[in-house]
Amino acid sequence: MLAVMIALAIMSQFFRSSNGVIAPELMSELGIDAGDIGWSSGSFFVIFALLQIPIGVLFDRYGVRLVVSSMLVFAVIGSLLFAVAESIGPLVAGRFLIGLGFAGGMTGSLVVLSRWNEPSKFTRAMTLLFAMANVGSLLATLPLAAANEWVGWRTTFVVLGIATGLIGVIFAMLVRDYPEGATRPAQPLTLAAAIGGMREVFRTPGLLHVMPMIGIGYSSIVTIVGLWGGPYLHDVYGIDGVARGNLLSVMAVAMILGTLAYGPIQQRAGGFRPVVVLGGIASAALMVILAAVSTAPIWFTVPLLIAICFVGAYSVVLMAHGVALVPPALAGRGTTTLNFVLMGGTAILQIGSGEVIRLVQGWAGSAAPGYAAFFLLLGVLTLLAAAIYHRAPEPPAKGDK
Repeated sequence: MLAVMIALAIMSQFFRSSNGVIAPELMSELGIDAGDIGWSSGSFFVIFALLQIPIGVLFDRYGVRLVVSSMLVFAVIGSLLFAVAESIGPLVAGRFLIGLGFAGGMTGSLVVLSRWNEPSKFTRAMTLLFAMANVGSLLATLPLAAANEWVGWRTTFVVLGIATGLIGVIFAMLVRDYPEGATRPAQPLTLAAAIGGMREVFRTPGLLHVMPMIGIGYSSIVTIVGLWGGPYLHDVYGIDGVARGNLLSVMAVAMILGTLAYGPIQQRAGGFRPVVVLGGIASAALMVILAAVSTAPIWFTVPLLIAICFVGAYSVVLMAHGVALVPPALAGRGTTTLNFVLMGGTAILQIGSGEVIRLVQGWAGSAAPGYAAFFLLLGVLTLLAAAIYHRAPEPPAKGDK
């Protein structure tokens, strides 16, 4: 079961990040601009965020196996629609359906793993699932660029749609919601109760100070690696195809290494807040510097991008801080709510940044100022969120009342 969940997580992460490598080809072939690409990419995250609460209700009523495998049908349709798109409408609709199809994959996998494993084994399984999911980000860089040059992005997405369908069939065949003889909840959660629980989470002391940072932290890096990094390298430096994929793959690896590094750093620091504040300020400073030198030689700007991806990986500590503030009785709803904020922030940033880039490029008459405005926007938003986050309390130590 874990193997098919890992395959599902890799595919989901791939689709999240796939627009970045092929965006220049999409804009050229379909005659669309940065704003259209922003809407196309952001539509995935919009539906992903909106479905987080209802999906929990569906899991309770119909089971993870049936819900996840059924929803993947939409991802298959979306991938095929994306592959045959000749204008922005079908492109956005395809991404929207892909996001709908994968919206329950990670959450559903965690629910099943929690039911099948004791706490210590669940933690190990969850860590493996999250770590392997990042393979999807890597596949969406150099391998996707190579596939794009070899068979084209349209054929690639047809193949991805077929692969997604196979994963859905295997998920339905292998995954079971409960171990044999396990006790099942007597009364499934209603949608009204789920929304009420979400309101309770928002009233958790200190959590509102954490949420703006959750909304901008992860979204900044995934929007650079998975959306605008590729177009920036293409439009400003003329880097195409596999070479562009190579640079994006290094950035994706830096993001993964940063994620792995922040866990031990937080443990040594003994608290969440100083680590996140320093990580946020450092990444914001790097973004502002990149905005100021966005047309500098590539040997200078690419290391800045790599450093941003590494330093900006503090969102793993940030999410842990948010979860730690939520009372144990609201743990499930708290995790879902924070995931809603994370994905919602990504949707807003990807759509909004596309409009900013389009507006500035139209005003300036060239590509570079648009990307400089994007990097500056990221830096300013991160600093504002860090200022709010600085007031968030550290969670009480275990055993404290």
